[in-house]
Amino acid sequence: MKKRKNMNKIEEVPNQNPVAKFAHQFNKAQVFPDKTEYRRKAKHAKQEASPVVPSE
Repeated sequence: MKKRKNMNKIEEVPNQNPVAKFAHQFNKAQVFPDKTEYRRKAKHAKQEASPVVPSE
């Protein structure tokens, strides 16, 4: 093992900023639903006793 020149001085690793380190993973564009239209889903769509089927 090679000896160091200065045994007393320990090389310090610079502190990493975890916010900046992982920012590219979390800063993503969001797509929001259009709130101008009214939509309502059935509460229990698969458990309906007599589902209403439109007849044409």
